[in-house]
Amino acid sequence: MDLNKIYSKINREELKQMVVDMVNIPSPTGQEEQMGRYVSQKLRSIGMEVVWQEVEEGRPNVVGTLRGDGTGPVLEFDGHLDVSFSGNEEFMFGGASAPVASVRKINGEEWIFGVGSFNMKAALAAYISAAKSIIDSGVKLSGNIVISATCGEIEETQVDDFVGKSYRGYGAGARYATSHGLLPDYVVLGEPTGMNLMIGHFGSYWVKLTSRGGTVVHTAWSRGVPNKIEEFTLVIEAVSKWKKEFEEKTKFKGYKGIVNVAAIRGGRPWKGSRTPDSVSMYLDIRYPPDWTAVQVGKEVSALVNRLNREHPDLDLIFEPYSINPPTEVPEDDFIVKSIKRAHKEVVGKDPSMTYELWYSNAPSFNALGAKAVNYGPSGGKRLEGLSLSDKDREYINFEDLYNCTKVYANLISQILAK
Repeated sequence: MDLNKIYSKINREELKQMVVDMVNIPSPTGQEEQMGRYVSQKLRSIGMEVVWQEVEEGRPNVVGTLRGDGTGPVLEFDGHLDVSFSGNEEFMFGGASAPVASVRKINGEEWIFGVGSFNMKAALAAYISAAKSIIDSGVKLSGNIVISATCGEIEETQVDDFVGKSYRGYGAGARYATSHGLLPDYVVLGEPTGMNLMIGHFGSYWVKLTSRGGTVVHTAWSRGVPNKIEEFTLVIEAVSKWKKEFEEKTKFKGYKGIVNVAAIRGGRPWKGSRTPDSVSMYLDIRYPPDWTAVQVGKEVSALVNRLNREHPDLDLIFEPYSINPPTEVPEDDFIVKSIKRAHKEVVGKDPSMTYELWYSNAPSFNALGAKAVNYGPSGGKRLEGLSLSDKDREYINFEDLYNCTKVYANLISQILAK
């Protein structure tokens, strides 16, 4: 194929404007409909057949298909409609990013700023632009190109009184899609890998540890009454020691697991005149592809049982409330080799091969026999001087985005062109 002809059909200004348009559509988890309608319109405009899957009211999966002659595989590009933050969260040091898009030239390079530009609306725009370049070049396809935009990918879930669609994330849309007929051979997920090829990632096990059985009395009569929150320091100390041991146990190909004490809740702050009857700790445990969730559960169970033997008054129980499996595709798999080849042809060198501790939609596809890996445009080039406390921490270098779009177009022609 004449790859230069295909690359010439990628309209840089259209690509840039598409990212800006997407960033300017608010789409936090639970509010994906407007973003879904935009993606649906874009897919239709380039000639794709579009299926609208209503996962729940106001929360779609949008799936576009460009059909080949049926002799080749199905190559899917998957991305999520929802974003990690709205841009207005006070707890994120004033917001994770600006809620309105902007394009700036810094040190001679163009950058797109705004919530979702990094994770991962830029990739959705790249998919559409790459597919359009193939269509406009008149390439005949042996298999299908599929672009899926799913709801509810962001890492959050329902627990306790945090319920409702705003908390139904963690791959909810991808699981719906794969259980309702979306069965590709190969999947590229354009998560922010910085154009590194991420062939696997760790799983997550979210668990709630609760110490029960406290006595609820008025402050006036609380002197000498055991206090559940004060007793819970025993649990905190034990978990702090255990997490280091767990991380050493879960070494995998140069990486290792990690445990985050994500939250502690206990008592009733609105009823400060009463002692607490219980207190809970919430853990996020990341475990490697050679472990199972059952193994992680046994580790937690052993910790809880030991604490209860040593301190019976703790009355400690554990409740897993979100489990997401790890995933991995072999380095010698066809899709891995194909992306490496496409990347080298565009960039001039092999991509770095990585694993990560964060989640993606890949396990939902790989569980059903597809081969799904992560390779996306965001995060390669970073701006100096911006830290986690800066409002504009979500941004993408436009040249990286353009080059990644070329890689996607190259990949399509390599795998599907007749």
